[in-house]
Amino acid sequence: MIRSRTNLKTVSKAVGLSVTTVSRALKDGPEVRPETIQRVKSAAEKLGYVPNQGGLILRTGRSYTIALILSPEPQSAFPAMGFMFYCQGILRSLQDSPYTLTIQPRLEEEDLLKPIKRIVEGQLADGVIIGQTRNDDSRVRYLQQQQFPFVTFGRTKLPEPHAFYDVRHEWITENSVHRLSKLGHQRIGMINPPEVLNYSGHRLDGFIRGLESCGLCFQAELQVSTALSFEAGRKVLQQFIEFPNPPTAIVSPGVSTTLGILTEMNSANLILGKDLDLIAFEGTNYLEFNTPRINAYHSSLEAAGQQLCKLLLRRIEGESAEKLQMLQEPEFMNRQGN
Repeated sequence: MIRSRTNLKTVSKAVGLSVTTVSRALKDGPEVRPETIQRVKSAAEKLGYVPNQGGLILRTGRSYTIALILSPEPQSAFPAMGFMFYCQGILRSLQDSPYTLTIQPRLEEEDLLKPIKRIVEGQLADGVIIGQTRNDDSRVRYLQQQQFPFVTFGRTKLPEPHAFYDVRHEWITENSVHRLSKLGHQRIGMINPPEVLNYSGHRLDGFIRGLESCGLCFQAELQVSTALSFEAGRKVLQQFIEFPNPPTAIVSPGVSTTLGILTEMNSANLILGKDLDLIAFEGTNYLEFNTPRINAYHSSLEAAGQQLCKLLLRRIEGESAEKLQMLQEPEFMNRQGN
């Protein structure tokens, strides 16, 4: 025998209230007393009530789905496990809403706009989260033209404001230089993401400001832009080591790159803190468990996912983009005590 579905009438009968009152209580309606809302929600949970998504879609014309565009791995700023934390943050922000998350991948050879157009033209979602932003980002321009709700993980240089969440990358690199300079380093190298990405420019600006404020000269050969990966970390350190006067410290852009640097240091018999100092950027706590200990600026990917989702939901409800811009200042994790 098929068990009948728990609906609003079931909950209404259980609490002795009208269907209208129950419906309003489940939506936290301001006209319903807080104690009534709590009583209705408790009863609904015990009865296993789940809103009828199909009916909701028909009534509102919304899909109640938000889409996340997954960038190709070669330009990804965090490894696969980091992406899981990122998605977990988004899902945490959705748990008390009728929205669900769909992930739309983009193949490496695929045009930036293709997955965005697929979502907008197919009405597959009510809003979209995109990352790996460019200064003149065609996806952002297209979404603005279509008046389609979106939020970006990263900034652009486009004239029309848009909702975004970003890390203060320029602050990270500037302060990294200050810390390394205080330790006596004068030749400081930096590995940077590809120049096409907006935050690459922010990191470089902060790095140069840090050098200037410490009375150090910018040396172009000590700044390398590359895809962020384990192998890139190894190759760049190999390149640095071959210089007649190699850098004595490096500012690293991410966990996978940092692990590549550490692996190559081990191969070259270099000792962290003696032959080479290192400050990394991390979105997860992986480096917390690494030996040797790595100093890093930490900005949680899970928290980023939560904030991006909250901003997008507010944008879907019509809040202006100018009010939905957030810059986060990372925390310095001084694991070496220096």
